[in-house]
Amino acid sequence: MANYDYVIDCLPLYKAAIEGDWETAKRIFEEENRDINGSISYFSETALHVAVGTNSSHRFVEKLVEMIMEVGTRQMLRTCNCYGTSIIHYAAKVGNTRALRVLVDKDPEIVQFKEAASYTALKLAALRGHRETLCYLLEVTEDVYTDPQISPFYGYNGADLLCHTITAGLYDVALYLVKMYPDLVTEVNISSKTGFQTLAAKPNAFQSGSKLGFWQQLIYSLIPVDREKALKAPIVRPTQVGTMQNQTSKASDCLNVSLWSVLQFFAPHIKKLHDTKVEHIQAEELVKQMCATVINKRSHAIAWDVLGSALAIAATHGIYELIEECIHHYPGLIYYNEGGFFLFLVAITERQEKVYSFLYQISGHKVFLGIDRINGDNALHLAGKLAPSHRLNKVTGAALQMQRELQWFKEVEKFVEPSYKEALNNDYKTPRMVFTSEHTKLLKEAQLWVKDTSSSATVVAALLVTMAFAAIFTAPGGNNDGGKPLFLNESVFMLFAISDAIALFSSSTSVLVFLSVLNSRFAEEDFLYALPKRLTIGLISLFISLASTMVAFSATLALVLRDKIQWIAAPVTILAAVPVTLFLLLQYPLLVELVRSTYGRGIFYKQSNLLLH
Repeated sequence: MANYDYVIDCLPLYKAAIEGDWETAKRIFEEENRDINGSISYFSETALHVAVGTNSSHRFVEKLVEMIMEVGTRQMLRTCNCYGTSIIHYAAKVGNTRALRVLVDKDPEIVQFKEAASYTALKLAALRGHRETLCYLLEVTEDVYTDPQISPFYGYNGADLLCHTITAGLYDVALYLVKMYPDLVTEVNISSKTGFQTLAAKPNAFQSGSKLGFWQQLIYSLIPVDREKALKAPIVRPTQVGTMQNQTSKASDCLNVSLWSVLQFFAPHIKKLHDTKVEHIQAEELVKQMCATVINKRSHAIAWDVLGSALAIAATHGIYELIEECIHHYPGLIYYNEGGFFLFLVAITERQEKVYSFLYQISGHKVFLGIDRINGDNALHLAGKLAPSHRLNKVTGAALQMQRELQWFKEVEKFVEPSYKEALNNDYKTPRMVFTSEHTKLLKEAQLWVKDTSSSATVVAALLVTMAFAAIFTAPGGNNDGGKPLFLNESVFMLFAISDAIALFSSSTSVLVFLSVLNSRFAEEDFLYALPKRLTIGLISLFISLASTMVAFSATLALVLRDKIQWIAAPVTILAAVPVTLFLLLQYPLLVELVRSTYGRGIFYKQSNLLLH
């Protein structure tokens, strides 16, 4: 068994490397005559390994490298730990660009050095997503044309580099790689995956996959982005210097201090939205460049394999921008199938309405759906199956989830040929039978959700009815001998009377509507339109009733107390707005979803922003 007691003796040097204490380390090296390239940890790390790995002991690294080059050779800079990881790989892993510059300055060939796992520093920087480090390494790493097996820009090594870069979200760097090394687009990495497939699995790289709220979408659409600057190569090689200088000069001429620049500085959320929009532009340009590169190969087999496999993944994740660009370059790809599943079937199965709508709008292809060869399911059978949980949870509440599932079924039912509606699959089930059996649990959850919501709302509405009914007979200030209210001629009293009447009528309407919901049969078809419509009417009536009640209460206080406390109107109005605002904040999202899904344009609509070809 190996003896590691020396590690304890090396603790002072180890701590000095971590803390960047070069004076202490220098004293240890000189007074104790310690080997500057010797192991000081259980994992056979040297002091340089440890210091580089901190990404903070920069002065320590510079001084230690100088000492190593004075007493040793540059081969000492390539020392590995017990796992075969060298110092330059430590720097790449933690993004220590400063240490890399020092190491490469002393040993330029070190960047080509691979660790035991066959990872170069370049690939590790891409894997960890260190932009600055990756860009620097791309500048100094040589392109070894003579041997594709060891070149970092060819074969599975190059494909790995491209895939890691895309996974890290460095789309401008990936775009640079594709332009410099076009063959990378068709290469597969060690996991038999292309860079295009990796990009097709990143919905957040495109606008369609970004989950932005209403205000975020509005700001996103208004933020100006310099497209030329966004697509400028982040790496400058010697052969590109002249070109890049011209671009930089042009960008400098266009640079100006704008309102958006100021807003981005003071509002991090706007800055984040701007960066997101830049990433989307870069990703879309990357798709265009990849498609053009594949088509330029002038090979049907390559185009069918590379673009088609990416299409299938994009359809699963709902990235219609990528699908649109691929089909624009090669329209026949709409017939691409993955395990018997054509793109239409994938869109239906995964409930990707944007992909479905886009494919539906392409003329000449509307009648081609195909059948699942394994289970014998046609498109309507697939629409009848329960949606994946991550797509089902896009809407709030089981009732709206059930409504969405019915909308999908009805939409596909309009689309398929009549014989599909009663066709039997391998289990001898029609599409409707499949829908019923698949949605049994969801139907029960939807029934329970509607009943609970209606019961709670009925109780609140009934209380409001009681208060509104009683209030009109106990008019503020009392009545005269003739039974008329004393404040009858006051304008504020008329506000009280009208708001109380509105509160009574709207709360009564709400009670009746919610009672009708509770007495419903709760059949599948009811969740498509009838129940959402009643819930919408009930919630709107309840909101109007609550708001009117608060207005009536405020008017009453103003009438009764105005002679004693004349400033009472303002604070009472503010306080009365609190419950109304709370109701709006808590129930508004649900109400909006109900209105949008029941009366809106629906989840299937013509997407005007799509450039149909």
